[in-house]
Amino acid sequence: MTKLGTFIIKTSIRMFVTYITILALFFVAIRALPILILGPEADPILVMLKKGAEDPRFGEWAIETAREYGYGQPLYAQFVVYIYKVLRFDFGSSFYTKVPAVDSIALRLPYTLSLYTAGTILPILIGYQAGIVSAKHRGRKIDSAIVQAGIISYILPAWLVLLILYYFLAYLPKINWGFYIFPLPVRPPSITAIANLDFGEITYALWYATPLILAAIIAWTGGWVYMVRQLVVSELGQDYVTTALAKGLSATDTLKKHVIPNLKPPLIMALAFALPGIFGGAIVFEAISNWPGIAALSLEAFTTWDIPLMMAFFTISTVLQLVSLLVAEIIIAILDPRVRVR
Repeated sequence: MTKLGTFIIKTSIRMFVTYITILALFFVAIRALPILILGPEADPILVMLKKGAEDPRFGEWAIETAREYGYGQPLYAQFVVYIYKVLRFDFGSSFYTKVPAVDSIALRLPYTLSLYTAGTILPILIGYQAGIVSAKHRGRKIDSAIVQAGIISYILPAWLVLLILYYFLAYLPKINWGFYIFPLPVRPPSITAIANLDFGEITYALWYATPLILAAIIAWTGGWVYMVRQLVVSELGQDYVTTALAKGLSATDTLKKHVIPNLKPPLIMALAFALPGIFGGAIVFEAISNWPGIAALSLEAFTTWDIPLMMAFFTISTVLQLVSLLVAEIIIAILDPRVRVR
């Protein structure tokens, strides 16, 4: 077997062990600790089942759910049932809506992907280009301007930027001139209408999402600008850059052929941490904008202790993060063979 193949197998095993460990910690925090600290009556599943059993319509559902989660068995037996279900992505149905957890997430997934794909990718692309320009002209006015803008962007939280946009581009125009530049977060786009390909509702959703994407670009670009600039400046001080310039290679060619390729490993790893966030979204962001994404659903699940939805959200987020890191490590190993033997 090649060194790359061995590296991939070892890394995959390590990620799987990490996955099981994280799932175990989640079980301990959500299921075991309440019982161990407050007693059996504090079992979150028991509490939810009692509420469900109070309604005659859900009596059979409560009995079936108790059997499904291994209620009444020792905690270690419940843990085995939990791991078995989670590894099969069988999370059960919401304790409140009785809708399968996976279906609830799937219903809101298009909202989250459409908003956060643009809200994550665009700041990365803009920050990457601005960071390189800043580093290339370091010490000049353009460098100072980009750095200052990047710092302001990094400091400002996205939710505050969104509130400012709503105030100046939605509320004030409506009060002073009687029209909206962007809509206030009063009526979110209809999931059902969009699913039925209602063109008017799709157009409204794009209009509704525009201030959210603008706020994401303004608030999330600065971190990428600063990181890329620092990476480039650090590389420009290396001996190989001095050698390339001494051989007559232009500064632009040195940057393209030698500096930027060396940025790939840290940038790939940064992307590996950032991209899975597209699934989770931003809870405060969605709460302010009334955007019906997965983050709002997860907040509702955690505040109501809806264990099936909590399991689904936590498990899928963990899988995406670990798979993203695994892919990033494999790509880095391909780009830099030295990684395989470390």
